[in-house]
Amino acid sequence: MAKFIKFNVQNTLNAANLLLQGTRLLNVDHIGDIAYNAATGAVTIVLTAPAGAFGENTGSAGISGRVVTATATTTSTGTAAVPTITDGAYDPARAIYKAMTANPGGVVSTAQLGKDQAGTPVQMYWSTYVVATNDEV
Repeated sequence: MAKFIKFNVQNTLNAANLLLQGTRLLNVDHIGDIAYNAATGAVTIVLTAPAGAFGENTGSAGISGRVVTATATTTSTGTAAVPTITDGAYDPARAIYKAMTANPGGVVSTAQLGKDQAGTPVQMYWSTYVVATNDEV
């Protein structure tokens, strides 16, 4: 299993978004849950760690957390083009699960998106990668 999951974010919509694109790394050891929202194309990744691991001691349960939201679109410009997913096997969250189990002994594995399930399948891209502030999980 790889130590980090790599997201290649592509978003050429405007100059501000160009600054946000590129490679993002996510530590596999902190991933607690992954969920896909087919209506928005957003993949929510819940990260958990011992209290204080993310820079502040939150919560009485002794666990701190963060939420990462990575959005899959069918354009490299980041416009709101939600992928057509009718079978869970094509769900963008599966790319993360696949990357987590790939590359035994390796350091980095890429969450590579394939094509969606539209009448004419279209390539999917990670268009955003947003880390929310610390929350108790």
